[in-house]
Amino acid sequence: MIILSKLFKSISYKSKTVNNWLNEYKKILSERNLKPKTMEIKTYMIKVISQNIGCKKVTHITPFDINDLIKIYLDQDKAPSAKCMFHLLRDIFREAYAQGWNDKNPTDPIKCPKVTVKRSRMVLKEFKRITQEAEKNNQYHYLKDAMITALVTGQRRSDIITMKKSNVKRNYLFIEQYKTGSKIALPTKLTCPKIGISIQDIIESSDHEHVIHRKGKSVSAEKITRDFAKIRDKAFKRSYWKGTPTTFHEIRSLAERLYREKKVDTMTLLGHKTQATTDRYNDCRGREYKKLKIIGN
Repeated sequence: MIILSKLFKSISYKSKTVNNWLNEYKKILSERNLKPKTMEIKTYMIKVISQNIGCKKVTHITPFDINDLIKIYLDQDKAPSAKCMFHLLRDIFREAYAQGWNDKNPTDPIKCPKVTVKRSRMVLKEFKRITQEAEKNNQYHYLKDAMITALVTGQRRSDIITMKKSNVKRNYLFIEQYKTGSKIALPTKLTCPKIGISIQDIIESSDHEHVIHRKGKSVSAEKITRDFAKIRDKAFKRSYWKGTPTTFHEIRSLAERLYREKKVDTMTLLGHKTQATTDRYNDCRGREYKKLKIIGN
C-alpha cells in the first residue's frame, strides 16, 4: 500500500504546473528568515518566472526554458540580475527534484552567467560637479543633501532616506541597514575628508525630522536614482564615461576610498561582514592613480 501511495503521488506531481510548485516553494522561502530586501528581489523574480513558464508542467521544463529566463536580463545588460535569476532557478528546481516533483533538475547543464562590472566609479571632482549642478535648481537641492549624506555616512539610498534626527543618541547616529539588517552606530563627529562635513553638521542643517526630505516630505530611493541620473547627465555628457555612467550608489565606494585613506574602519562604516566585500568597494576600476607614500626619511 505504501508503494502504491508513493506511485500515485508521483503520478499526480507529473500533472502539476510550475505555478503549482512555486506556491509550495514560496512556503520554503518563508521559512528561511531571509532579509527583507533579499525576499523582495526573489519575490519579484518568481513573478517573472510565473509569467513566462508558470503554465507549463514542471516535468516539461527544459534547459532551453531556463536559458530564456536568464536571457531576459542578459539582453538588458543586467548581468548581476541574470546571475540572481540563475541561482534562484537552480534552487527552485533543486527543491522540486528533492520533493519528487521532477526526475531531474533542468538547470544542471546551465552555467552561471559571468558578471562583468562596467559601471564607472565616481571620483571626488565628479561628485563635486554633480552636487554643484543639483544646487542650481531648487527642486534638486534635496539631491545635493542626499549625496553629501551618502558620502559622509557611507550608507545606501535605502538607509539615508530613513535617517531621522531621533536616530541620534549619545552622540552616535544609529542605523539598521535595510538591505542586510546590519546594525551600526556612527559617531556624529565623523567628518568626511576632502569636504570637511561631519554627521553632526548634516543633522544640525536639516530643518525636518527626516534628514533627507523634499518640501517636508520623505523621498523614495527610486526618485533619488532618477533625479541623480538627470543631474549627472547635465553635468557630464554620456561620452564622458568609459563604462556605463556612474550611479548614486557609487558614492558609497567613493566614501570607502576617502575614509580608508584616513585609516577609518571602513568595514564597520559600510556594515560589511567580511573585509573582502569592503575591498571590492576600494577598487577604483582604473579611475585613480595609487600614490606611493614614503614613511620616514
